[in-house]
Amino acid sequence: MDVGLLGGVAPAIVGGRQGDQTLPSSNRERPAAFGDPGGGRVVSPYHRPVPPSSRLYLARHCDVANPGRTLYGFLPGFGLSSRGIAQAEAVGRRLAGETIRLIRTSPLQRAQQTAAIIAPLVGSPPVIPDDDLLEARFSRYLQGVPYAQIPWRRPLWWVHMASPGLLRRDETVSEMAARVERSLRRLLDELSGESGMCISHGDPIQAFWIRHTGKPNWALHRLQCAKGGMLTLDYQGRRLVRIAYVPPASEGASVTATRAVDVSHV
Repeated sequence: MDVGLLGGVAPAIVGGRQGDQTLPSSNRERPAAFGDPGGGRVVSPYHRPVPPSSRLYLARHCDVANPGRTLYGFLPGFGLSSRGIAQAEAVGRRLAGETIRLIRTSPLQRAQQTAAIIAPLVGSPPVIPDDDLLEARFSRYLQGVPYAQIPWRRPLWWVHMASPGLLRRDETVSEMAARVERSLRRLLDELSGESGMCISHGDPIQAFWIRHTGKPNWALHRLQCAKGGMLTLDYQGRRLVRIAYVPPASEGASVTATRAVDVSHV
């Protein structure tokens, strides 16, 4: 957020006139004084350096091998399907022209495998596991149950769907969004104007998405980032100014981002 003008500034460093005195302009040369950091140039206190622009990618892991259609949550043994491998390769090819300096990923197998496939295609950046990108906590309650049986075997699912975060074992939308935000901010601090990627899961990504587009909490399960899809996030310094959703290659013929949203005033 922009801050106000600096107070308490000595008027002699502001260009123009004050009374009968002609004052030096910020772009006017003067002799350098000993220890002068401006090197002979008057530096206006009203000039603020433009923060670096960065583009980050917040991607959902790719399709999972799950023939029993079980909600897998935090369970081991659920790696990518052949379709998921192809999706991850497509993401890597799509980003091959970008300079991806670092990838942060959820430690769960499906996300780690997605990162391992993408990394060699974008210059082999380091891949760092990050617990802030883990699956939604409520999936621990649901895991191990076939999707079709969840409504009666896990009845608290109804409460979660109607009001995410109401239950003690659940996370609020704000809590999920905040941990994704922490990971993205670490990436911004580590890269300083370059590009990087975070790989996470559906609910945390969607929580971040609705938080930054001003949508209500009940939109968590209605705004879908598909497996293999990603959000393109444009930052000015640490300020997010634009979000665009890029669908998986199998779901969109174009490789350009869609559903771009200016969030600079949200």
